[in-house]
Amino acid sequence: MIHCHQCDVDITSNLFNAHLKSKGHKNNVIIPVGNGVSKIASAFKNRIVSYRIDADGHIIDIIEFFDKNTSKIIDIIRSSLTQMTTLKLNFELFGFYVIENKELFDIKSFNTENVIITLGTNLTDIIHKFQNIITQKMADFQERDSGWALVKILSLEVNINRYNPLRASSYIELPKCINKKNAVINVRNTDYHCFGWALMAGIFTPEGPNYLPQSYPHFSQYFNFNGIEFPVKLDNISTFLNLNDNISINVYGLESIIDNGKRKYEIVGPLYFSSIKKAYHINLLILDDDDGNLHYCTIKNLSGLVSSQISRHKSKKHFCDGCLQYFSSAERLSKHCEKDCGQLYAKIPSTNIIQNELKQFIPENILKFKNYQKQIKVPFVFYADFECLLKPLDNAQPNPDKSFTMKTFLHEPYSCGYYMKCAFDDSLSKYVFFRGNDCCVRFITSLENDVRYIHSRYLSRVVTMDPLTDIQEHEFQICSVCHICKKEFIPDSIKVRDHDHLTGFYRGAAHQNCNLFYKTSKFVPVIIHNLTNYDSHLFIKKLSINGEEVKVVGQTKEKYITFSKYIPVEGDCKQKFVELRFIDSFKFLASSLDKLSSTLSDEQCEIVRKYFPDNTKFSLIREKGVFPYSYVDNWSKLDDPKLPSKENFFDKLRDEHISLEKYLRAQHVWSTFDCQTLGEYSDLYLKSDVLLLSDIFENFRNTCLTHYSLDPAQYLTAPSLSWDAMLKKTDISLELLTDVDMIHFIKKGIRGGVSICVKRFAEANNKFLPNFNPTKESSYIMYLDATNLYGYSMSQFLPTGGFYWLNEQEIMNLNIENLCNNAPEGYIFEVDITYPQTLHVLHNDLPFLPENIIPPQGKTPKLIPNLFNKTNYVIHYESLKQCLEEGLILTKIHRVLKFQQSPWLKPYIDLNTELRNNSKNAFEKNLFKLLINSIFGKTMENVENRRDIKLVSHWEKQGKKFGAETWIAKPHFKDREIFSENLIAIEMNKTRVTYDKPIYVGFCVLDISKTVIYNFFYNFLKQKYGKKVSLLYSDTDSLLIEVFTENIYEDIKQNSQHFDLSNYSPQNMHNIIPNVSQIGKMKDEYAGQVIKSFYGTGAKAYCVELLDKVDKKAKGISKHIVEKNIHLSDYKNVITKNESLLCVMSIFRSCLHDMFTEMRNKIALSSFDDKRFLLKNSFRTLAWGHFDVGWHENIDTLLDELLKYC
Repeated sequence: MIHCHQCDVDITSNLFNAHLKSKGHKNNVIIPVGNGVSKIASAFKNRIVSYRIDADGHIIDIIEFFDKNTSKIIDIIRSSLTQMTTLKLNFELFGFYVIENKELFDIKSFNTENVIITLGTNLTDIIHKFQNIITQKMADFQERDSGWALVKILSLEVNINRYNPLRASSYIELPKCINKKNAVINVRNTDYHCFGWALMAGIFTPEGPNYLPQSYPHFSQYFNFNGIEFPVKLDNISTFLNLNDNISINVYGLESIIDNGKRKYEIVGPLYFSSIKKAYHINLLILDDDDGNLHYCTIKNLSGLVSSQISRHKSKKHFCDGCLQYFSSAERLSKHCEKDCGQLYAKIPSTNIIQNELKQFIPENILKFKNYQKQIKVPFVFYADFECLLKPLDNAQPNPDKSFTMKTFLHEPYSCGYYMKCAFDDSLSKYVFFRGNDCCVRFITSLENDVRYIHSRYLSRVVTMDPLTDIQEHEFQICSVCHICKKEFIPDSIKVRDHDHLTGFYRGAAHQNCNLFYKTSKFVPVIIHNLTNYDSHLFIKKLSINGEEVKVVGQTKEKYITFSKYIPVEGDCKQKFVELRFIDSFKFLASSLDKLSSTLSDEQCEIVRKYFPDNTKFSLIREKGVFPYSYVDNWSKLDDPKLPSKENFFDKLRDEHISLEKYLRAQHVWSTFDCQTLGEYSDLYLKSDVLLLSDIFENFRNTCLTHYSLDPAQYLTAPSLSWDAMLKKTDISLELLTDVDMIHFIKKGIRGGVSICVKRFAEANNKFLPNFNPTKESSYIMYLDATNLYGYSMSQFLPTGGFYWLNEQEIMNLNIENLCNNAPEGYIFEVDITYPQTLHVLHNDLPFLPENIIPPQGKTPKLIPNLFNKTNYVIHYESLKQCLEEGLILTKIHRVLKFQQSPWLKPYIDLNTELRNNSKNAFEKNLFKLLINSIFGKTMENVENRRDIKLVSHWEKQGKKFGAETWIAKPHFKDREIFSENLIAIEMNKTRVTYDKPIYVGFCVLDISKTVIYNFFYNFLKQKYGKKVSLLYSDTDSLLIEVFTENIYEDIKQNSQHFDLSNYSPQNMHNIIPNVSQIGKMKDEYAGQVIKSFYGTGAKAYCVELLDKVDKKAKGISKHIVEKNIHLSDYKNVITKNESLLCVMSIFRSCLHDMFTEMRNKIALSSFDDKRFLLKNSFRTLAWGHFDVGWHENIDTLLDELLKYC
C-alpha cells in the first residue's frame, strides 16, 4: 500500500504505478465526483484542479471515447464555471501502447494548449477542437515513432485553472518610454471592446484625436464578431480571422526588464502570428498589469517601436515581423522566413556602446570576463545530506519476458544534517543534524535561523578597515595595477584602498569603480550532492509552507538546476531578503561521493580530522561508509540494538551484496564509536557523508581560488565556472553575433559526435593469442582513442570576431586549396557537394560530411555519415579542404562567412594540461581534466532549450510577488503541475530567445575535431594498409579497427609520431617506449592488451573481448547492470539471431516531488540499427547512399518473394 499525501488515503501500488506514468497526479483512490470521473489533484482551495475520466471498456477509437464522455466533460466544465466564472483549461489523453515485435509496452500522453472558457463558450466546439488536436498528435506520434500501436485508451485528464480576466476598465496606459516613440495608438476605451477599437485604429484615419473611440467608425460595422465574446482572448483570434478572411493579425507583448539597475521595456512575441498577410494586416500590442487586466493597442510602426532594442545596420532595411530583426535584402528575408524564423523575438546584442557594471564603455556585443566579484570567497557555505527509509510497495509479479516499469520503494526522509563552513573564522563553523519525521521542516527552519544570524551579525555590517602598516601604505602609493581587474591605473582613474568588509583586512589598491562592484555575496549557498535528481525532491514541498518566495532555474517543471528561497531579514540596510541558494555539487564534480573521497589525501580531509582527531576514528570516517539502505524500511529498524547481518546490507539498487571486507569495516565502526542502535550508526554515517562532502568541495574551492582566483561557490555548474576562468586567464574579447542570419547559419552547421557500428563482428588472429592459426592471415583488432580531442581542437585557431558575409566577387576570388589553418582569417562555407560513386567503396566505412537525416525507412533524424550528395551543407573551411583533397566535388558555394581567428583558447588548455600533469593527487588531476572538458559544453549551450519555470506557493499577489492567479492570467501562460495544496509549478511560453553565447566556437571545435579522426583514418591507416584495414566501430573520438598485418605493435613503434603512447607501462610485452602524453594523437585504449574479438549491435552498444577481461557497453543501462547481467553470449545472440535482450534495472525517479525506486525491464541490446544498411546474412554494412544499397534491397525483396513459393 502507498499513502497518498495529496488525498490522505492508502492505495494499492498496482493502481498507483499506472497513474504515476504521467505528469499529473495519477491517483485512482481519490475524491469521486461521478461515474467514471475522479478529482485527482487540487491546489489553492480548488482554484486549480485536475479531473480524470477513465475509459469505460476497451476503446481504441478516439471518436468513440469522446462520444461516450462528452457529457461528463461538459458537466465538469460547467460545474467549475459555476464556481469560477472564467477558466483556462486543457486536456491530456493517456493511451496504452505496444511494440509487438519487441514486446515493449508504455503509457503515452497527448495534451492540448490552454484555452479560455467562459459561461458563453460553446463547450461542444471546444471539445471537438481538442479532440482533433489530440487525434493529430497521436497520428504524428505513430508516424514519427515507428512500431508503436495503440492497445487502448486509458483516460482523459481535464485540467482546470481559475482565470480572473479583464477587470474594471480595459484601458491601460502605455509606459512613457513606449508612448514617446509615437509608434502605438492606445485608444482610451471605457468598455471591454479594446480589441475592436484597436482594429479600427489600424485601418482607419481618425477624424479626431487618435486615442478617442469616437474618432473611428464602430467596429461592428466592418467586422464580423459573431460568436466572439468580449473581451477578446488571444485564443479567439483565430476564430475571428476565420470570420473575417480579408484581415490578418499579429499580437506582440510588452515586458519590463532590469538592465544595469534601470527598468526598461521590450516588445516580445509575437504571441499570435499570421504567416500569411491579408489585404489588411494589423499589428497589435497587448498590455497587462499586475492586477491581471489586459488591453489591446495598435502598432502603427512596428520597426520603429522595436528599433531601440535590436541591432540595426544602415544597410539592413528589410524587417522580419516574426523575430523582429532586420535583413540586408528581400531575398535574405524571404529565405529566413521560409527556413529559419522561429516566429519569436530574437534578442541579439547590438554594437552600441554601453557602460557596464564597472563603468567601462564597451560595445554591447563584446563578451569578456567581468565577474570580478566572484573572486571573493563566499564567507558562509552550508553542506547538507539526507537519509531515507525505503518503504516497500506491494506489486504483482511482472512478466520478465516483457518490458515493464514498476515502483518498488517510496523514499521517506528520516534524517538530515548540514555543516556550516565559515571562510574567515572557523570557530563559527558547525555541524547540525536532525532525525525524525519532521526532519525536513527542522532542517529548513534551522537553515533560516542561521542565515538570519549570519546576516544580522556579519553580512549587514561593514568592519572598518585595519590601519595600514607603513609597508602597506608604501605599496599602495607605488601600486600601478588594480588588484581586482589587473588593469593599470591611468591618470584619470581614482585609486582607492580596498578591504574585506567582514574582517577589515586590507586587500590592495583598486579602481574606485572596481572597489564599488567588489562586494561580498548576499546569498548563502547550500551545497548538496545530486540535489537535482534526488535530495531536492525530499524537502522542496516543505520549503515554502508559509508562501515565501522560491525561484528556480528549471530544466523541467520538476527538475531544477538550482533554486533559491528568499529569507526576510531585519535591519537598516536596503536589502530585505537574503537568498538561500541550493546548489548541486554533482554539477561540478560528476562522480559518486565514494569515488571523490577516495581521491583526497588524508591531509586534505581537514574537516573530518577536526571532528575526529583520533587516528583510528579518522581512518574509519574519512572513507565513504556502507549502510543497509534496503533493510531500513520502517522507523522501528532504527531502534535495532545491533548491526544488521551482512545479508541485510544487500543493495537492491545495484542488485549486489557488499564485500566481507566492507562488512567487517562496518562492524569496526559500530564498535569503535560504541553505537547503541542502528539509528546512531545512521547518524554517524550521515555525519561522515556531510563532512566528506565538505572536505571535497572545500578542496575544490581552494584549488580553483589558487589557480584561477575564482570561487566555485559563486557558480551553479562547472561549465559556467570554467568559462569564466577561461575568459579571465585568456583576457579574450569575443564578439557575439549581431546578425540573426549568421546565428541560424551557424546553428545549421552544428553536428555533434558521430557514433556508428560499421561491422558487427570481427575475430583477431595473431601470435599474441592462444588460438592463433598461422595458416590464416595475421589480424588485429585495435581500440584507438584520440587523446583529449576537444582539448586539441580548442587549441587551434578559432573565431574571435570580425564576422562578415563575402560578396559574390569575393567568393569567386577565394582559392580554397590555399586557405591556411593558422591564418588570421577563417571561413565557414555553405556549399553543395557531390559524392562521386568512385569513392563509395573507399569511403564506405567512414564517409565524410555526416548529416542529421532521417535514414531510409526511418522516422527520427540521426547524425549519420552517408554517401549522399550534400545540399546547403554548412562546413568549416578546414573540413571543406579535407573533403576536396579526398576527392569530393564542390558544385556550388551559396554563402561564405569570414571571421578573424587566433589560437586564443590554447593558453587555457595548455595551463590546465600542465596543471594536470603536475598534480600532486588524483583529486586535482581529475579536476583539471574536468575544467577542460566543461569549456566545450559551454560553447555548445543551446539557449533555445531554456524553459521559464515558476514555483508558486500562493494564489493571490503578495506585494510585488505574483501569485498563481496572476501567472495564469498572463497571455503566455503554458501549463502547470500540482505538487501539493500550496505548491505548484507554472511554465510560461517563451516570449523571447536571447542569443548571448558564442556558438560559433562550438561549431568550429566540432568540425575541427572531425578532421583529426578523418585525417588519421584516411591519411595514415588507409595509406599504410589500404584494403587491409577496416572500421568496426566509431564514437566521436575513437576508432575500433580491424587490421591485417604481421605485428600491429611493431607498426606503432615505427610510426610513433601518430600515437600517444603515454599509457604504456615502461616494461610492456611489445617493447613500446612510452612517450609524453600528446593531445590530438591516437592512443591504444588497452595499452598493449590484445583484443580477441569484437561484437557490435549499434551505436554505443558493443562488446570487446580481451585475453583476461570483457569490456561491455549498452546505452541507457547502468554500468553495474551491464557488468553483472549482460554477457558476451548476449551480444553474440543479438547479432547472429537478430534477437533483442531485455534487462532489469533499478533507478531513482521522482514523481511530483515524491522519490521512488523504480524497477524497469527495458531493451538493453537490439539488432535493429538504421544508421547503416545491413547486408543480409552478413555482419557487414553499407553506408546510406552507397550505390550498392539499391541492388541489395532489390535482391532481398526478390528472395523474399521466391521463398513464398518454396
